[in-house]
Formats: sequence, C-alpha cells, structure tokens
Amino acid sequence: MRFPLNLFRIKLPVVLILIIAAILLFGNSIPLTLKEIFFSISLTLKSILLFFLPLIVFSYLSSCILSFKKGILTFISILLATVFISNFTGTLASYGSFLLFDSLNTQISLPSGSLTNSLTPFWSFNIPVFISNDLALYVSLIASIAISFIRSFAEKQNNLALLKITQTFEKFVSYIKQFSSFFLTRIFIPLVPIFITGYMIELQHSGSLNQIVTSYLPICLLIVSLQIVYILLMFGFISKFNFNFSYTAIRNVLPAAITGFSTMSSIAAMPFTLQAAEKNTNNPNLARILIPSTVNIHMVGNSLAMPIMVFACLLTFNVPMPDFQNIILFGLSFAFAQFAASGVPGGTIFIMIPLMEKFLGLTPDMISIITTLNILLDAPVTAATIFGNSALAIFLNNLFTKLKIVSN
Repeated sequence: MRFPLNLFRIKLPVVLILIIAAILLFGNSIPLTLKEIFFSISLTLKSILLFFLPLIVFSYLSSCILSFKKGILTFISILLATVFISNFTGTLASYGSFLLFDSLNTQISLPSGSLTNSLTPFWSFNIPVFISNDLALYVSLIASIAISFIRSFAEKQNNLALLKITQTFEKFVSYIKQFSSFFLTRIFIPLVPIFITGYMIELQHSGSLNQIVTSYLPICLLIVSLQIVYILLMFGFISKFNFNFSYTAIRNVLPAAITGFSTMSSIAAMPFTLQAAEKNTNNPNLARILIPSTVNIHMVGNSLAMPIMVFACLLTFNVPMPDFQNIILFGLSFAFAQFAASGVPGGTIFIMIPLMEKFLGLTPDMISIITTLNILLDAPVTAATIFGNSALAIFLNNLFTKLKIVSN
C-alpha cells in the first residue's frame, strides 16, 4: 500500500514548524517526567555532538585545503584569502544591520520571570572532550597546508617517498571525513527534530516559547532583507554597477538559487551553480575549479544571518552586547570556522556553537533558539549563499585574469 505522504521526506523546516506548533498547543498537557526525559535526550545529543565536533572540523577543513590538487600556491592563497575576507565582511554587515535595527528600539524580550521555572534533566550524560574545537582547527590548517607544500615539492622532484606520505595523510583525512559525513548526515541531522524538541519543551515549560515565536518575526524579516540588499550590492560592485550585466548574471543564477532554496543544500544545487558561473565568467575551466572549491567554505548566507540571530538572542535574554574586541574576534573566528562547515542542511550551526559559547557567552537556551531559527531560515540562507558563490566566481575570474594567473 502506498501513502500519498511520506513523513520521512518532509523538509526539516516543516518538521520544526510542526514541532513548535504542537508544543505551543499541547505543551501544558505533557507530563513533567516526559518533559524531563526529552530535555535529557537533547542534552545527551549535544554532548555527543561536542565530542565528535573536533573530528568533524579537522576532517572537513583538511579535505577542503587538500582538494587543491595541483593549484598554484598563489592561486590557492588568493582564493582562500578572498573567501575569508568575504565571510568576515558579511559578519560585519550583519553586526552593523543589527545595530541599526536595535537603534529603532524594537523590543525583543522574554516575559519577566519566565526563565525561573527551568526543567531539571531526568538524567545527566556528559562525554569529556579531550581536544578543543580551536585546537582541531589550527592543527588541521597547519597540517594540511604543510602537506600541500610537501605534495607540490614531491611532484616536482618526483620523490616517491614523500608522495607516499602525502597520499597516506590524504587517505587518513578522507576516512575521517567519510565517518564525519556519516555521523552528521545519517545520525545527527536526522535526530535534529528530537534535539530541538527537548529544548523547545524546556522553553515552553519556562514560558518563553510563546514570546520567541511572536518576537522573532522582525528578526527573520531583517535577515532576509539584509541578504537581498547585500547580494544586490555584491553583484553591483563586481559589475561596477552595470545594471544589464548584474541583471543577466542574477538571472543566470536563479535556477541554482531556486534549487538551493528547495533542497536547502548548496551541494545539491552545485550543477546549476556551475552552469551559471560558466555563463557569467565565460571561463568554463576556471568556473569548474571555483564553484566546487567554494561551495562548502564561502557561506555568505550564514555570515549575514547567524550573527543577527546571536545578537537577537542576547537582546532577548537581556545579556549586554559584547565589546567591539570580542565582536571582531568572533567575526574572525566565525569566518575562519566556515572553512570547516559541513555543507549539509542546517549543518553549519553545529560547527559554530563552540564559538558562540566562547566569545559571546551563549547558554543552551540561546543555542536552541539559534539552532531553530537557523534551520527554519535555511532555505533563504542557502539561496543567498548560492548567489554569493556565483558573485565570488565572477570577482575571482576578473581578478585572476587581471593578474594573469589564468587566461580568459
């Protein structure tokens, strides 16, 4: 017997909306013990995630850098530096737009005393983390760049011994990435609804979920509006504000953006993004390098959206905004950490959690709100990222051609 609706194929944002609606309607009817069990499951899943996170960061960042098989070092350096600057600039734009939003005295606050009735976990399960996320990030960066240099030298000198060492390291990274991808896509991501449910129940129990649902609509509108304006400015800047070129380039990217919006995956939309880049650059060979290389590391949509979510949560919980030094440190770390982003629906947030906790002092309640908002907005965020990658491909094509690193 065939069913017209396969519940296992419902998109994650739809599932989250259904979960939030159900908890809003029936949360008061859930027995206290069951609430505590769900909350404990969420805390357990978070502990498991944080245990594997250094491995995920190491494998994805190393794989990204090592993917430049025969790239000229200048080419790689310019590409990575441009991606980093773009991600960081997006973070600053997000911060600036939120300051403007906050200056309008828009109120986003939880009811007084709503957080005092917190749930107590039914059980406690904590896995000790032996390697910090930061250490994994730095080790991955240093090791993979060193291996890239050694590989380049060994290929020129035809040194088989050194080539074998680099190949062994690449296989090691590949195996870890396969495991990390399996953990994220097959284990953790499917459990995200349960992961969110526990925190949402805790928020409902404390009386704050109703306020979150009603108060965060302006934030969602701010994020989408900023993304539209920022993308238009990117294409305008690259084309020297040539309307016809910008219009044609954006029109070429639309099929990819629509695909990304529907699938919430920039990887799923990559064939269409590649077609658009080939048309917009008139340089198919370079486009076939740039798009696959940046699909997982140039996250304009996340750079614009996630900081706003973070600052909105701080405002919600009456936590003072961080000083400018911490904002800059967070922005730099945030831009750098996106090189290790997983590129799966809703996956980037899990890489960023330690940074939010370290530099901005976010609590589990805040993380749950940001995680929910991030996944709910993953469709427009992915579309914005695809537009951003397409604009970057045009910019890099112009830059590399001007520097005579590649020919057009």
